[in-house]
Order: sequence, then C-alpha cells, then structure tokens
Amino acid sequence: MTSDLVFLLGGGVLLLAVALPSLLTRAWLSAPVILILVGMLVGLLPFGSSFAFDPTDQRDTIEHVTEITVLVALMGVGLALDRPLSFRNRGSWRTWSPTWRLLGIAMPLTIAGVFLLGWWGLGLGAAPALLLGAVLAPTDPVLAGDVQVGGPVITKREADGEASMADQLHDDEISDDDEVRFALTSEAGLNDALAFPFA
Repeated sequence: MTSDLVFLLGGGVLLLAVALPSLLTRAWLSAPVILILVGMLVGLLPFGSSFAFDPTDQRDTIEHVTEITVLVALMGVGLALDRPLSFRNRGSWRTWSPTWRLLGIAMPLTIAGVFLLGWWGLGLGAAPALLLGAVLAPTDPVLAGDVQVGGPVITKREADGEASMADQLHDDEISDDDEVRFALTSEAGLNDALAFPFA
C-alpha cells in the first residue's frame, strides 16, 4: 500500500469522524458504531501481499497511540463536566455522590461479578478472570458519549434583561442538571484509575 493511499484512507476516516456527529443527531446509530464498521470494511479491503500488518510487530507504536487516544477521550469527558469539586467544601462532594456510589460500590461489584463468571462459569484462571473483570467493568467514555452531559453552558444576560441563554435551551438538549447523565459522565472519566490496579 502506497503512502498516498494511507493518507487518503486516513483523511477520509478523519473527515467521516468529524462529520458523523452532526449527521447522526436524530439517528439510532452512534458515530463510534459506524466508525467501527468502517474500520472492519477497511480491514477487508484487498491490499495485496505488500501490506501485511501484524500488531505484535508494532507493539510500542500501538501502545502509544492507544495511550494518546485514552488521554484525549478522558480530556473530553473532563471538559464536559460543569460541576465544581472543591477539597475544602464538603457540599461539593455531596453533589458528586452518584459518582462516588458508582465508583465505590457498583464498579467493584461488577469487577467481582465478572471475575466470578469468568473463573467459575468460563473456567478461566484467576488472573485472566480478574483482568476480564477489570476490562469490562469501567464505562467507556467514547461509547457512552451519547448519554453524557453536553458540557458547560455559558449564560449571558441579554441587554434588555430577558432570560439567559441557559433558560432558552430546548427540551431535547442535554443539561448538566440531569443526575444520571452527570454520574455516567464523571464516572467514565474517573473509573480507569480504579480499574488499573486490577489490570
């Protein structure tokens, strides 16, 4: 495969990734699902014997690309949160209580449940079953993007003193006041640190 074809394919996929979210606002499919399907189709293209990609030969490169991808996804989740958290203010910790319950109760129980299913039900060894639990338990910030909060809303008062822009939001727009959406968003941004020791 020539470098021109690599750049053409990469540019086309990037253009698709940028355009898909606005095209799929009312569709039942999400952008990550379509991009996974595009990746599968690209993998099925007949490139010939000149292009043989073995991930084990490119382990360091794939590891660094994966790390950058996770960092960008987590940064996007962090930028979407618009609820303050102060170490000195206990009230701010209470507003994050759904997140703490998901991280402290639901996620360890999910890791333990998947561990038991893998160990007892699938016959895996203890270490692979624990790794499976640590991989499957955290909420993925990219795939859960459709149910996450939309990000901070800048409220500006109009010159004549009418309602703010936040008051003019449509009913179908995502609000940071939705506890379930906020809990999923904040948990998706923090859960990797909790799952890492199990992995």
